[in-house]
Amino acid sequence: MLEAVPITQARKTFLPSIERVTHELYKFVVTRRGRPVAVVLSYTEYCQMVETLRLFEDGKLTREIRQGLKQAEREELVPLDYVKHNGT
Repeated sequence: MLEAVPITQARKTFLPSIERVTHELYKFVVTRRGRPVAVVLSYTEYCQMVETLRLFEDGKLTREIRQGLKQAEREELVPLDYVKHNGT
């Protein structure tokens, strides 16, 4: 769960909070009148989230991931050496 920080407090502690976000992977929700209005997280974490969403938008890739997970559950794994040498 993200820490909720009222906007008045966020305004007062903005620079130290940004340092925490940058160096500690800390993230928080800014609230106004008790309602969430923004999320503050590191740029790196944001980019990773966007990339993950792009991957899930690719229907073919999502199907392949699901198929691979099912195969792993059934222990139908393909050795990595086989994949490297055969390009499959």
